[in-house]
Amino acid sequence: MSNLVWRVITALIALPLLFWSIWLETPLLFVGLVVLATLFGLIEYFRLAEKLGFAPFVGIGICGVLGVHALFYLRAIELIPALLGALLGVAMAQGVLTERDFRKSLPSHAATLHGVVYVGVLCGFLIGIKRLEPVELGSRFLTFFFVAIMAGDIAAYFVGRAFGRHKLAPLVSPGKTIEGAIGNVIGSLAAAVAIHYWLFRALPLGHAVALALVMNVIGQLGDLYESLLKRGAGAKDAAAILPGHGGLLDRLDSLLFNAPVLYYYAQHGLPKD
Repeated sequence: MSNLVWRVITALIALPLLFWSIWLETPLLFVGLVVLATLFGLIEYFRLAEKLGFAPFVGIGICGVLGVHALFYLRAIELIPALLGALLGVAMAQGVLTERDFRKSLPSHAATLHGVVYVGVLCGFLIGIKRLEPVELGSRFLTFFFVAIMAGDIAAYFVGRAFGRHKLAPLVSPGKTIEGAIGNVIGSLAAAVAIHYWLFRALPLGHAVALALVMNVIGQLGDLYESLLKRGAGAKDAAAILPGHGGLLDRLDSLLFNAPVLYYYAQHGLPKD
């Protein structure tokens, strides 16, 4: 079957589960999905690092992600810097006690902590959004979040295939085009307007459009950043766990840097009644 068919089949299976978990009153299913996706994404990230000859501390990284996500669930994100500091201390101790190839010490520590922050902390903000109060507010924001980003990705795929002529970043991601990037922006903006009128009138239309634009630009940069990591490691996809989509990290790349943007907007930017 073609790559497009696999993409559609995967989406038809995964998306209903995702949005069901978003709108469940209990956060446990959504949190479980985020934790599972993050752990797979972290392992994929560590495999990319290993292809470059680094030796990240996988166990420490997994414990770090679980600890970070627990703090988001408990609404105690102010403790995350302390947790990361403790994680660094544990990694230092393990390196001193077990490292034999000293040339790998610096990149291995850096890859471990970067993986926890890049994948774990940024994904953790999705849990933070789900834990907003009232419960329905988090569900509305997450729906806006995923629909706006996915609509942009879909528009980019079809516009890029139909009209793409000019390369966006040929050295990093040869398949992406300027036309596809423009379609991506238009898709996100259209989705933001639709979500405002259909589901989220409390989010002002101007704010919805501005958020969608900011998230789209950040998402495309995040996508290119992950492509940069893959190209450096000589990999086309981070993994092949999702038919037609690559790995979990390939699906998370445009979400990661946007999750904190939406979280802090929800906390400080949404007009109060």
